[in-house]
Amino acid sequence: MRKKYKIKLLRRGIILLTLVSLMVSTVFINTGSVSAAKFPYNAVYKYGLSSVVDNQDEANALLLREWEAWKSRHITSNGAGGYKRVQRDSSTNFDTVSEGMGYGMLLAVYFNEQSLFDDLYRYVKLHFNSRGLMSWHINPDGSLPDSGSYNCATDADEDIAVALIFAHKQWGSNGSINYANEARNLISNLERYCLDGDILKPGDVWGGWSTVNPSYFAPAWYKIFAQFTGNSKWYSVADKCYEIIDNVHRRNNGTGLVPDWCQGDGAPASGMGYNYSYDATRYPWRTVLDYLWFGDQRAKNNCDLINKFFIKIGPENIRGEYSITGNQIGSAHNSSFVAPIAASALTGYDLNFAKAMHEENVKVTEPPEYCYYGGTLRLITMLYTTGNFPNLYEEVISRTPTPTVPTPTPTPSNGGTVIKGDVNGDGEVNSIDYALMKSKILGLIYNFPYIYGDLAADMNDDGDFNSLDYALLKMKLLGLTSI
Repeated sequence: MRKKYKIKLLRRGIILLTLVSLMVSTVFINTGSVSAAKFPYNAVYKYGLSSVVDNQDEANALLLREWEAWKSRHITSNGAGGYKRVQRDSSTNFDTVSEGMGYGMLLAVYFNEQSLFDDLYRYVKLHFNSRGLMSWHINPDGSLPDSGSYNCATDADEDIAVALIFAHKQWGSNGSINYANEARNLISNLERYCLDGDILKPGDVWGGWSTVNPSYFAPAWYKIFAQFTGNSKWYSVADKCYEIIDNVHRRNNGTGLVPDWCQGDGAPASGMGYNYSYDATRYPWRTVLDYLWFGDQRAKNNCDLINKFFIKIGPENIRGEYSITGNQIGSAHNSSFVAPIAASALTGYDLNFAKAMHEENVKVTEPPEYCYYGGTLRLITMLYTTGNFPNLYEEVISRTPTPTVPTPTPTPSNGGTVIKGDVNGDGEVNSIDYALMKSKILGLIYNFPYIYGDLAADMNDDGDFNSLDYALLKMKLLGLTSI
């Protein structure tokens, strides 16, 4: 009996020491540099839905084909000064706008093409104006169409800046381009020339309270700017964007639709368009990231108003354009209006709608003579809806190669069970759950992607989730416990 008792005590001691060791390792997890994730990311966003496809491998293969096709249409060295530029289409004589350069740099960093990224950025720098921001419109031969083209369009420069931050995180800044320094300088110039107090101006020499463009609002970008530079002013800029949209909501009869242009109080801007048209359509595409990445409820609320409006219309019936009160004005069914709603649907308001919007986004393509704008939004948002647009400033959490779209289960009752450790609700306990627990312990996420994730995470049933539960999950994965 004494011998058996000693063995039992020894086993308990080993388990206790293992738990202590695991808990210590949990407390001292290195939150510094991590190995950069590469496409395909198969990511789990912190909030909302991630991939809504049924076959992840097929979706990733399609994205690569679409990316190659996009490059063949829009990447050229002609007139690029020895580098590369993003050209539009025949409807604009294959010119370049700074907006397209921002889109191209974002795509290049997400598809992990550093050489292309560098060539695009060097072209951008060829066309910096005296304020250190890119001239917004450039002829195919590199000349400026007119004096106004010398000035910047703020949306482009903010996209270029965040792309540089992501490049720094993905590839480091010790090569021929110091991405980190370039990003800091560009963000500083944006603050100096493109803000009117906390209001985002549409350009470096005009706009402010009297004229704003809601489709330029990128609150997720501003939170990354604040984190990267340590300048908390960018949080105030994000807040001001939401304040302006709140003012618009007092005028749109609950549709959630925003205008191309408005004043800071949401009223029409003098001489500018006030419909939900080809500028405004981008608002949900930019805003939804602030929910997917940071969990900002304002972003979800604003996108869900728009989602509700388009659910009533149906994915195949979306047209461009609308008045902000919801009256249909245009008749075109194209990617410019479909793609941003596919992104917006990732809030998770309606899973079936999100899947249908992704499928419609894949199906709708643009004619060659007008392929640049809608086609580019389509490709970017296809990255969103396949779980391939994670926040590259943070550690990327990936799911299994071919995930099943998670569907919230009913409240467990009458024999229903929650599997301990299955914090994403996919019916399995594996390294994905371990990574999600780690992220919550570190404060990188605030909610699990499963409605009963907190219950599943409470491994020892003490009513709380903490490092002990994380350690117990690790032991379960190692086969040291059967909890």
